[in-house]
Amino acid sequence: MRNDDVYLQIYLIRHAESMGNIETDESFDVMNPPLTQHGRMQAEALAKRMSDIKLDAVYSSPLERAISTALPISSACGASVRFEPLLCEKDVCLTFKGFSFNPETESECAERAKDFFGMLKDKHKSGKIAVVSHGEFLQFLLREIMGISNSDIRFCFYNASVSKINLREDKPGKVAFQNDISHLQLIDGDKTDWM
Repeated sequence: MRNDDVYLQIYLIRHAESMGNIETDESFDVMNPPLTQHGRMQAEALAKRMSDIKLDAVYSSPLERAISTALPISSACGASVRFEPLLCEKDVCLTFKGFSFNPETESECAERAKDFFGMLKDKHKSGKIAVVSHGEFLQFLLREIMGISNSDIRFCFYNASVSKINLREDKPGKVAFQNDISHLQLIDGDKTDWM
C-alpha cells in the first residue's frame, strides 16, 4: 500500500486502567484518579509496543492517569511529553487551583478538540505524534480529525488502546487501525477477545 501522501501520523491513546475504571471501596480523587496496579502493567505493555516508533512528540492530558500512561511511552520512544490542558476529559478543566468539574456541552467539547487539532497541525507539518487522553474526549478528537460532524457516531477506546490516523495532503485522513489492544494479550489474556 502506498502512503506517499501521508505527512503526519497521529497515534490516539486512551490512558491505561485507572481507579475510576474499576469498582472498589478504596478512596481516591474521583476527578483525578491514579492508575491501578493493572493499569501500570498496561502502560508498560503499551510503551513496549510503541518503542519501535520514532515519535516526534507525545502530548498528554495533565490528569494523572494520562500522565502515568504517557511517561513510559515517552521514555521508550525518546520523545518528550507536552502536557496539554485541551486534552482533559470532557467536563474537567484545569484552573490555577487544580482540576475542577466544568460541565461542557457536546459542541463545547467538540470546539476544544478542534482547537487542539488545529494547534497540532500548526506545530507539526510532518512526523509521528502520540496523543494520550481520555475515552470521552477521544470521541470528539477522532471525529474532528476525520471531519465527521455526526455526534451519533461513536468509537470504542478501551484502556491502553492505540488508534492510528494518517493525515494526507489535500485528502481526508485515513484510519490505519482503531482501538487496538493486541499488546495487552499477555496481561489481559482472554479478556481482550470480548473487549
